Amino acid sequence: MAKTRRHPDQADLFELAELYPVKAPVPLPRALDFNRMLANAMSEAIRQSGKTREAIAAEMTQILGYEDASITVAQLNAYTSAARETHTISLVRFLAFVRATGASWLWDEVLHDEGLTVLQGAEALHAQAGLYRKQAQELLSRAEAAERAAPSKVRVPRGRR
Repeated sequence: MAKTRRHPDQADLFELAELYPVKAPVPLPRALDFNRMLANAMSEAIRQSGKTREAIAAEMTQILGYEDASITVAQLNAYTSAARETHTISLVRFLAFVRATGASWLWDEVLHDEGLTVLQGAEALHAQAGLYRKQAQELLSRAEAAERAAPSKVRVPRGRR
């Protein structure tokens, strides 16, 4: 396939593995190892957010739209305790936690062992643009190959002159 020239400042998404590392699923870790990793990551998210646990619990309650019940600090403490093997966070509460802390990097932590990378905003648009460029280059190469395979002179059928 022929390479096309591009602007020197334009990167090729599929040549820059360090920007978007290609991952493959790894054997599943024990559930307790995953829970411990998630609890530790959530604790780090709380620290990085600069918010109190009370504020995060209140924001989670608001995000979830709970009117009769609320997320408590005790629940947050249980979710973020690596020692608590039986108290794990549900997916919908995890979503609220990510939004309340602003720690969207937690999705990458959760999906890491599945061989997935989470792209958000501009990263996702750049990846999509790179994919479209690659598809366009492949189509151009196929068109060029078809033109090379075609005879140099095209015979026009009688009656179409």
